[in-house]
Amino acid sequence: MSEFTLIHLLLCVMFFGIGFVAAQWLRFPSKRADRNEKSPSNNASVLVEDNPQASLLNLEECSQKTDVAAAETINEVVERVRSLADGVRIEVHEHSQSVEQINHDLIATSQVSDPAGASRVISRLIDANRHLDSRLNLAEARLQEQSQLLRSHRVEARTDALTGLPNRRVFDEEIERLFEAKRDLRRPSSLVMVDIDHFKAFNDLHGHQAGDLCLKKVGEVIRQTVRGIGGNVMRYGGEEFAVLIPGTEMFDAKVATQRLNRNIERLVIDFEQKELNVTASLGVAEIGRDSDASEWLGRADRALYAAKRDGRNRGCWHDGQTCHEIARRNEDPVIEVDEESSTIARREAFILDVNRRLALFHRKRQPLALIIACIDLIDDKPVEEHPDFVAIQHAVMQVFGAALRDMDHICQLADNQFGALLPAADGQDAAAVAERARDAISRMELKTPTDVIRITISCGVSHALEGDEAEHMLSRSESAHGHALGTGGNAVYLLRHEMDWESPLRVTPEAVIANG
Repeated sequence: MSEFTLIHLLLCVMFFGIGFVAAQWLRFPSKRADRNEKSPSNNASVLVEDNPQASLLNLEECSQKTDVAAAETINEVVERVRSLADGVRIEVHEHSQSVEQINHDLIATSQVSDPAGASRVISRLIDANRHLDSRLNLAEARLQEQSQLLRSHRVEARTDALTGLPNRRVFDEEIERLFEAKRDLRRPSSLVMVDIDHFKAFNDLHGHQAGDLCLKKVGEVIRQTVRGIGGNVMRYGGEEFAVLIPGTEMFDAKVATQRLNRNIERLVIDFEQKELNVTASLGVAEIGRDSDASEWLGRADRALYAAKRDGRNRGCWHDGQTCHEIARRNEDPVIEVDEESSTIARREAFILDVNRRLALFHRKRQPLALIIACIDLIDDKPVEEHPDFVAIQHAVMQVFGAALRDMDHICQLADNQFGALLPAADGQDAAAVAERARDAISRMELKTPTDVIRITISCGVSHALEGDEAEHMLSRSESAHGHALGTGGNAVYLLRHEMDWESPLRVTPEAVIANG
């Protein structure tokens, strides 16, 4: 009897577990309704459209229909599980009664010494056990079917059917989770709201099929763009998407927004032998001292409004008080030769950024590295004297910029001196980046109007140390760069510690000369 009691207990636990999950599901719609009632700003971005009240009602009606359908499905599953549980309970009860009768019969046959009768009774016990075993196996199979059905509906209820992205339900959960992480762990996070510009006009002009394809393509571009920095994209509603980037402060969020703006603008939507384009407006907010998650979302929404108000196809960020436009960067990192005053201004901005990142290093111990690079002599003459200096500089920075990430900050510090600041990278990582750029540039042949030129660069690398300020890092990188020049150029040197000042590590492999 003990084995059947154990089986019965295990089945009851499984039924209870599925019932609990179903109950949690049924509670979701009311929870979200409460959240929306407390957070009117959650749907604020819809108000930008021509008919804001109608759009808002449509979104709410769709949400309510989805919730009702999900609730009906869960009720059906729960009813089936209840019926299954009742059936198993009856089967186990009947088996218990049968075993009890068999036990009495065994006692009776033992008293009259009837071996044949005892054998028949044992056969009945074996048959009863087999019958119960088969019924339990059937019940387990049906239970697994209902569990799988429940899981599949859970996935469907959390996924946008058109784009395949997580939906608003997931966004509500994730933004609350990140807000709790900020409050408990003081972990930064950023939110980017993305809204396709003039989407209603796009739909009216090209049709709803083109509109659906547009939403799919834009959603995929956003997902691909933020995947590398751990961003999670969700379809917020209508033509609006939300991107949550855990562990990211405003500086990196603005870089991600620049890239999103650029990639959406460059997107080509092939539809019925036509190439269609769209743009998007974006609003960014870093989690701050908000009293709840809806205030964080509200600041991102206000930044989105500002982007639309200022002409669309741009991003704005909210500093907690007001909104500011994010400078557009339509191309990959390229340095153009400007007047001396502009170069000085850029150097000052670069040093400010180094100090800002160093403050983060001292506070949170996030790694930070700095590369100083210069173009080596060409025909024993400074590159600045070459008639094609502008073209040479442009080509070098194209290749060097391609080796960097979007979050890295590259700047022209002097006529032939460039700096690259690499957040979240240590000295070895930065040296590897510099070495890849140096190797690629050394293999390049640049064709100019006057010549075919072979170019090399020299790089010095350092990383942040305790007590550093910007000038300390710059001077260490410049010292390492001086060693690279002293060995003939076309090399990368890494200065790891203060004690390495006179003998930094050479990263570039020494040339090997084969013996004849």
